[in-house]
Amino acid sequence: MLPSNPQQYAAAKKSWLVAFEYQEQHAGKKVRTDLTQALASVYRLPSDKTRIICNCVERFNTASLIHDDIIDQDRVRRGADSVWVRYGVATALISGMYGYTQGLKSLSESGRMTLVQAGLDSLEELHIGQHLDTLLSEGTDLPTMEQYRYVAQLNTGCFFIFILKACQQLKPLPEQCYSSLKSMLLELSVYYRFINDYCDINHIPHYAKKGFAPDLEGGPKSFLMIIANQPLQKRNRNEMQKRQIIINWGNADVFFKALSIMEGSYANLLGFFQLAQQQCNELDFSQLESFLNDLHFQQNPEDNFYESLRLNT
Repeated sequence: MLPSNPQQYAAAKKSWLVAFEYQEQHAGKKVRTDLTQALASVYRLPSDKTRIICNCVERFNTASLIHDDIIDQDRVRRGADSVWVRYGVATALISGMYGYTQGLKSLSESGRMTLVQAGLDSLEELHIGQHLDTLLSEGTDLPTMEQYRYVAQLNTGCFFIFILKACQQLKPLPEQCYSSLKSMLLELSVYYRFINDYCDINHIPHYAKKGFAPDLEGGPKSFLMIIANQPLQKRNRNEMQKRQIIINWGNADVFFKALSIMEGSYANLLGFFQLAQQQCNELDFSQLESFLNDLHFQQNPEDNFYESLRLNT
């Protein structure tokens, strides 16, 4: 059915489309696109099928970032105003919904309802993860590491697993290999969350994109808070207060322990990767291996904020 007022319909759609495109213009590293292409290489998917998955997952991710910033009241995203700051909360909410619907539409173009269902499943997992994440952020108690990992596997891992499910539905691999790849991606989601948590607090280049140590205002959900055994109530903190927390944590070896935990997580996901390689040794895993190598976090000494403070005092 055609809209009764085409001009009004088009103007309304443009308002949230402009806001969505604004967020797309401030794109990140496109990790999910790189992962899609790497897995598609393993699965030997044609470029048109790979493109459909890429388009969908990037729209999903952009929409989730728009909504995340509203929930967390984050005013900066990737060095620019968040969508809700620039366009208002109402437009940002609708803009995020637009991204989800457009992602699902791109999946429907494949003619496979199983892909659409995989997309819907990932969005449900995302929103459950966002809900649990918000509870941890707004609360006063530290999560256990098990709770933290579970939220990361939902909130971050939902799109990683969606990419794998889509590839598996289009051109299935043996179940053992698929299972190993799934375990790898679940661990990758935790490792990726570790990296973000660490960089939010102790990585100088990260501050240019997100501001100074934003996790120290976000409530007890960072894995660094778990290591420090120090839940921080969600509230604004000035730079001097944040610096003092960073100094205290550094003196207590929190950052050293965090990097050790991160290396252990990376070793685990590499173990699952190698197992998948052994189970399907006739396939080309080189692009996926390069992707994992590129994602490996190793901090340069000049990027370590705590060390810069320690050396200058």
